[in-house]
Parts: sequence; structure tokens; C-alpha cells
Amino acid sequence: MPPERKGICDCGVLERASREPDHAIRWDEELNEYHIIYGAKRNSQMMIYYCPFCGGSTPKSRRSHLFHTITEAESHRLAKLTSGLRTVQQVIGALGEPDFRFPNGTRQSIPEQDGKPETVKYSDSMIYDRLSETILVYIEVLSNDRVGISFQGKPLKKNAG
Repeated sequence: MPPERKGICDCGVLERASREPDHAIRWDEELNEYHIIYGAKRNSQMMIYYCPFCGGSTPKSRRSHLFHTITEAESHRLAKLTSGLRTVQQVIGALGEPDFRFPNGTRQSIPEQDGKPETVKYSDSMIYDRLSETILVYIEVLSNDRVGISFQGKPLKKNAG
């Protein structure tokens, strides 16, 4: 039976493990997060939210502080700008060529359910950087040249020096 979850992890196992150079558990000081690293080149990582040893939660991440907040006003402005755009041709006609194109740039994993196996889908994506000072506009190319549109806060610029 898994341990009962409690407050903040205080057992110290994650902290000690992250100090070992060959251990899969790593501490990211900037993000205030623990990760498990994996993969053939150990270049993939998975965030740890709860200590598997004591059940306590890991420290609150600072990841959200690295990106601009999506304000309601800017979100509404961009939603109005992209309203009614349903195909790649409509998007490019209204917004111009994207700043970035990524063939197979979006990966979606659909877990196994109802006896059907896990499915992984890749789709092309486009990004518009120039439409907002604080928000990136993501265009996911779906089947039949249809699109999905989403907004993401741009990374905050770090102060030089």
C-alpha cells in the first residue's frame, strides 16, 4: 500500500539522492524542482511532485515565474484576431507566414483505455512570435488541414549581468 500523502517531504531521501552524480534523481535550483532523468543519453526528464519514499510533496516549482502571464486583455485581443481561422490557408491569409514551422512539432499521447492501446499522434505546428510582446500563438495542424490555436506566455528575458 502506498504511503499516505502528507505535507512537504522532510525525509531527505530526494535531497541525498540528487547529490549523487550517477543517480537518476536531480535537483534544479533555478526551477526549485526534483526530476528523474532517463533515456539512452539521460537527456530526458520527468518532474517529481511527491516523494515516493515518504509521500510528502516536493517544493513549489518556480517554473511559472519564467514566463509572461497571459493577461485577459491580451488573450481577448489574440482570440479576436484568430477568431474564425479554421484552416492553414486561413491562418496564413490573415496572419502571414509563421515565424517558425515545425514538421511533427506537436506530440500527443492518448493513454490506453477501454481495451484500446495507447496512441501517439504527431502533427505539424507553426508559431507566431510577432503578434504579441508577451504571448506566442501556437497553431497545431490537425487532419484535413484544420487547425487548433492556443496561446502561451513567452519566456521572460533574463537581466544581463
